[in-house]
Amino acid sequence: MKITALISASVITLMMMHAAQAKDAADLCGEYTSVDVEEKTVDMGNNIFFMAFRSSTQMNAKEDSKYNQLSGQCTGGAVIYPDKTIEAEGLCAVEDVSGDVLTYAFTQGRQDKQGKFQRKGGTGKFANAKDTGWYAPVSLSGDMTKGNWGGKGACK
Repeated sequence: MKITALISASVITLMMMHAAQAKDAADLCGEYTSVDVEEKTVDMGNNIFFMAFRSSTQMNAKEDSKYNQLSGQCTGGAVIYPDKTIEAEGLCAVEDVSGDVLTYAFTQGRQDKQGKFQRKGGTGKFANAKDTGWYAPVSLSGDMTKGNWGGKGACK
């Protein structure tokens, strides 16, 4: 059995799932769906693995938010440690229905049970987007993860 089948982006998601309920509804902005497109896992030795991954993502928010109906790609890497903790980082580029592109980076620290994002800007209405926030998975079905995202001031 390949290690890729044992340690995937889905496993990372499962490790983070219990954090989804911890956020205050006041800073909840919307929902996201992420579908694994590809991943490659490398055994680094000593029961430590490195995984490179790419996913297709969709973000939704309230109708009046410029962060509603975005879709695009994310790519990144994760180190999976023997104690099953992970450390992950990556970049995403998503586009809205008008064609404006938003870029953002995401991270998850080794001991963290949820991730953080930082908007890096983009084109059009997203050119000056520099907000930060959180993301937290709530369900997993095969290669698809659904979750919530938010942050103080990150919704509009």
